[in-house]
Formats: sequence, structure tokens, C-alpha cells
Amino acid sequence: MSENQTPVVFTGRAREYFGIWIVNLLLSIITLGIYSAWAKVRRKKYFYNNTLVDGVGFDYHANPINILKGRIIAFVLFVIYSMVSGINPAFGLLMAFILFLAVPWIVLRGMMFNARNSSYRGLRFDFNGKYDEAIKVFIGYTLLTIVTLGFAIPFVTQRTKKFVLSGHKFGMSNFKMEALVRDFYKIYLVIFIIPALLGIVAAIATPAYQQYKIKMSHVSAYQTRQLPRASTHIKTDMDAGGFIKVANVTATEPATTDADMSEEEYLKNLNPEELAEYNRLIKAAEANDSETGMTTSKKYQQADAFAGLIGKWGVVAAIFAGFIGILLYLAVIFSFAAYMKSRIHNLVFNNTSLEHISFFSDQRMRDLVLLYITNTIALVCTLGLATPWVQVRMARYTANHLALIGETDWDKFVGDKKGVTRALGEEIADMFDVDISFG
Repeated sequence: MSENQTPVVFTGRAREYFGIWIVNLLLSIITLGIYSAWAKVRRKKYFYNNTLVDGVGFDYHANPINILKGRIIAFVLFVIYSMVSGINPAFGLLMAFILFLAVPWIVLRGMMFNARNSSYRGLRFDFNGKYDEAIKVFIGYTLLTIVTLGFAIPFVTQRTKKFVLSGHKFGMSNFKMEALVRDFYKIYLVIFIIPALLGIVAAIATPAYQQYKIKMSHVSAYQTRQLPRASTHIKTDMDAGGFIKVANVTATEPATTDADMSEEEYLKNLNPEELAEYNRLIKAAEANDSETGMTTSKKYQQADAFAGLIGKWGVVAAIFAGFIGILLYLAVIFSFAAYMKSRIHNLVFNNTSLEHISFFSDQRMRDLVLLYITNTIALVCTLGLATPWVQVRMARYTANHLALIGETDWDKFVGDKKGVTRALGEEIADMFDVDISFG
């Protein structure tokens, strides 16, 4: 096989697409959703036309009227389902079960409609997946996932990707996806292992942290003159230098304050037992200072400095800390999503071929994490107005990390005329959030 690579290029621009997007949004709102069928065609045509292979873009040919008819039927079915559920929940559950059984047909018709209305160099795509295979994939494997408590997810993912990709055709030529089940398990194993390791670390660290807090509370109690006295005849205190002062303060002796009596005078008044207790406390203080790695006075200085910082920069520090916390949270969540998307996308396309042409994908997790975080920040800060920019960025990244390997002799592909497939399946799928894509 030739090693010639033909890159996929996306030429769309956010400023250009924003005009299409904002018009689609406003007209869809004004027409109470009727224009959404035309909006869908305009959006798909823009992204298809700006995705180029060998300098030629794809095209989308769906008739908005057909999409609108499908959406009306889907909307009517949804209203009926809502009304029946409100009148009798049992009938609602029955309709939901019927819808579940209809999922294979919905998905099949949706992919057929989408493929047959897509073309490249005037040659149409097609989808020839079988209904019985769709039942096995979208019903049988769903039940298998539930029965195995999720352990069959990698297997189900592989079978679903293979059904979708291998069912597509370009002209008379079939796509073929040959990624193995074990390769999917390797990807999912990382997702399973990381939370387990985090749980183990938390299980070990939490008791250790509790013990540390208990130990530090004793140290703190000592440093703040809260240590219990050895007897009623012992008075302990700590001067500014960190020394413990012990004195006999029985009720029979005249009251003497710390300020009136020096450390040397305290020591002269101690009997042998009290002097031994004094020495024990001194050794305990030195041991605590040695373990914590800093002197008492240094701890007090750090505490005062921190308090001063909070007093001066409290609001700014709190906002900055909150922002950093949100970024870290997003990074963790998006890391899992980016890992899954990049690894599975690469695995699927690197094991897919079309006649003499194969594919090469090299998406990276760190790139996607950065994209996800910046896209989310942009959407939040602009209240959604950055949607065109986000969509263009994602389309450009996907295209720029995908290439065709082999001689792209498009004359070798032969077309086949197919009847127009109704849009009902795809629109019902949209209405009930059943969506199957290329990964």
C-alpha cells in the first residue's frame, strides 16, 4: 500500500460562521422552531463544504421540507407520549418501552438519511446496515451492559463502532473497521484503574491526615499554654523565647505573677519532683519542635504573616483560589473525556479502510483538554455567543489531525443511485436524544 498521505483540511472561520449561526438562531426563535430544519441544512452544508480532501469539499443535499415533516411527526409523537404519561404513568412506561424497541429502526433510518444526503466529488455515501444487526447492537448489547454492571462497555463500544462504520459506503465501496475488542478494553482499563487508585490513596491518606491533625492539636495545645499540669503545685507557662516556666502556686503561698518572678526564681522554688517535671516538659517541647522542623516563634511569625496577607488580599485571594479550583476541577473532568475521545477516535480511524485507502488519526489528550477548558470558559464568559468559535475550533482540530493514506484515485469508486430516504428516522432520533456518530 502506498504511504502517500493526503491531509484533511478545514477552512471554516469563526467570524464567517457566526453570521450563519446567529441568523439560524434568530429565525428559529421567531418561527417557533420551524426554521430549524433550514438552519440544520445550512449548518451542515457549511461544515461539509469547508472540510476538504485533495482541495475538494464535501456537500450536503438534504431537503429542509423533508426534515421539517420528520420533525413534525416526531413532535406529535412526543406530545402524545407526554399526554399519555400525564394521564396514566403505566401507559407512559409502555410507550417508552415501545420507543426503546424502535431505537434500532430510528438509528438505522437516521444514518441512512444522513449518509445518502452526503457526497464527495458528486458521489453519494450510503448506509446499508441490517435491521436485525441494529437490534442486536442497540437492544441486545444495551441489556448486556446492564447485566454485566458495565464490564461489557468496551465490547459494546467496539461492536457499535464496527456496525456504524462498516455499514457505510462511498459509492459501491464499503468502509471496513477492524479494531479489536481487546484494544478497547485497554483504553477503558485506564479509566477503571485511575478512580480505583485514587480511592486507595484516599483510604490511606484520610486516616493518616486524621492522625496528623490529632498530633498537631497536641502540639498546638502545648504551644498555646494548654498542656495539663502534672499536679496542682505546678504552674507552666511559656515566655516569648519559647521556654517553659514552672512554679509552685499552692494556695498557701502569696500570689506572684509571671512578670514579678524570673525563670531563675521559678527554678529555685521547685522541689525535686517539680524540677523533674520541668525537665520532662522541656524535652517534650524540644522533641515537638524537632519533628515539625521549625521553632515555635517561627510558626507564630508565619501565622501572623498569613493573617496579614488574608487581611490585605482576602477577597482577591479568595477569587483567585476559587478560579484555580474551578480550573483544576475542569481539568480532571475533561481529562477523562479527552482521553476517551482521543484514544477511541485514533483507534477507530487507524483501523478503518476504504478499498485501497486507509486513515490516520493522531489526536492528543492534552490538546483536547486545553480545547475543552478554553471553550468552556469562552462559552460562560460570552453567555453562549462563542458557540460558533467553539464549533469551528473543534472541527478544525478534528480535520487537522486526520489524513488519508494511499493513492487517492477517486475515479476507481463507482456510484449507485439510491431512492430518497425519509428524514423521519433522523428527526425522531434528534427529538428523543438518540444520536449515533462516527466517534
